[in-house]
Amino acid sequence: MNDQMITKHISFLNRRNAQASTMIHRRGQLERLSAFLGKPLLAASAEDLDRWQQGLRVCASSVQTYSSHVRAFYEWAHESELIGENPAKNLIMPKIARRVPRPIPEKDLALALIAARYNHQLFTWLLLAGYCGLRAAEISKVARGDVRIDGEGGAFLTVHGKGGSDRVVRVPPEVFKELDAHLHRRQGPIFRRTNGSPMTPNGVTQIASGHLKGIGLPYTLHTLRHRFATALCDIGADIRDVQAALGHRDLATTSIYTAHNVRRGSKDVDRLGKGLRALNRRQPPVRDKT
Repeated sequence: MNDQMITKHISFLNRRNAQASTMIHRRGQLERLSAFLGKPLLAASAEDLDRWQQGLRVCASSVQTYSSHVRAFYEWAHESELIGENPAKNLIMPKIARRVPRPIPEKDLALALIAARYNHQLFTWLLLAGYCGLRAAEISKVARGDVRIDGEGGAFLTVHGKGGSDRVVRVPPEVFKELDAHLHRRQGPIFRRTNGSPMTPNGVTQIASGHLKGIGLPYTLHTLRHRFATALCDIGADIRDVQAALGHRDLATTSIYTAHNVRRGSKDVDRLGKGLRALNRRQPPVRDKT
């Protein structure tokens, strides 16, 4: 019965055109929950789910992710009238502190690029992350048909982002020179593994992050995306343009990059402090000669 319910739910997600990764993670989480319960998923009580959640030995972020999958399943079951009450409706969702961006420093990015010259595919990945803001999964999906070349030496790239949301990002001329070398492949993703099969998101992450670790840098590929965002904010780019470039649905998510950036407002703060000059010109205190 559990396998049938899980299959039925995944079929529902498929008809809604859910991301393949979402369906894989949803199925895995429901199978693990089924093993924990030892009874049909639809027979679970609120107490059962609370006991399951309290037994999780993972970080708060993972608890939130696992719980979201479980809540979505029971909401679907309730709306489909497979159960009378939703046992997950009061399942606690941990509050996650907003993460602070951790951009790779410019000198370390330069070192990473120099060290990647031996592998042109890896070199291009670093450029797409650090200068165009692409995630690992987005890099793995780049295809020739996604690239529209302009008359200024650069291009516009259609990026296939999270949740099936596409966006268009600018590829600067200097970056496009490197990307162009991979556009000879007419069918499918342009980045490939050594056996010719398409590069996976996990493969991009592991290779790029392994490269950074191998040269002694404590960063991941995603910190290059953070660098892209903070650098844009640093030069005064409009926050909504940054939001569009990153593919954020919520402007609040993008705002963490402006909050992180203190250099941008430093001149204004210095200008505010200039008022102290008049006070500093005051007469020195009279010394007591007695």
